[in-house]
Amino acid sequence: MTRLKVHITTLPFNKDNLAFLEKSFDVTINPLGRKIKNEEVYEQVHKADYIIAGTEKYNQELLSKLVNLKGISRVGIGIDNIDLNIAAKNNIKIFNTPEEPAKGVAELTLAFILNLLREISSHQLNLNQGNWEKTLGKSLNEATISLIGGGRVAKNVSKFLLSAGVKKIKVFDILDLSADPDWKHESISICEFEECLSNSDIVSLHVPMNEKNKNMISKKELLVMGKNSYLINVSRGGLINEEDLYEALNSNLIKGAALDVFATEPYEGRLLDCKNLIATPHVASSTEYVRDQMERKACENLINLLDE
Repeated sequence: MTRLKVHITTLPFNKDNLAFLEKSFDVTINPLGRKIKNEEVYEQVHKADYIIAGTEKYNQELLSKLVNLKGISRVGIGIDNIDLNIAAKNNIKIFNTPEEPAKGVAELTLAFILNLLREISSHQLNLNQGNWEKTLGKSLNEATISLIGGGRVAKNVSKFLLSAGVKKIKVFDILDLSADPDWKHESISICEFEECLSNSDIVSLHVPMNEKNKNMISKKELLVMGKNSYLINVSRGGLINEEDLYEALNSNLIKGAALDVFATEPYEGRLLDCKNLIATPHVASSTEYVRDQMERKACENLINLLDE
């Protein structure tokens, strides 16, 4: 009996998870040793029945050509890189791994918060330039931190913050959070979007990327935030107008920012020239444990199909 074919595009991939998948499928893996480019996807996956995918794009044109494709299992939370309407029309099943990376992303968010409030990167930059210059940071328990989005990652961030003694957490979501027990705490306020932006030391984005959320932070919102605030984005790069952020950072419209994601990746733009920016290359879920768990769940998503 011919076994179904799975191609893995996302790297690295744990050898134990690879062996686990090979028990049920014929498996091939991205041979390039690096992130696959959008224009390279078809050549790798056109014979596959299923794909274990990263953040590469699966648009209408590509999906329409993948006549063998029965499903895509994303290693990660976001599925905004997949045209879901075309996938549904072509009976392509879509899976993701929403639970596994949430705590890892929250950990990086907390690291960014601490770095910004205590000005760690700024102090290192001064030392590298030969300046033994000390500035006063802000303690967690005196900071006001706003979370835009009330899903899994934001909930994990709030748990970290509450355990550290943060007394002022503001949360915005388009959904009604009032009945959610995870947001019932004396230190948490459910607020409107503009209220979260204003009078906050930190504004941290935890929402999906879609047409409604594209450029949800632009010059207008950065003006509302003000010159003593910091912006964090560990979700998707398209949530922020990067040109507006560049201007805001260079004119001290806001105090600084920390970004793990960019509209186009790998990112090589001029934001990297900003001294008040902390930037990482989309590593929020990149811990050994989280990556292993995401891969295993992505494999299980496909293996479970065999029992249907």
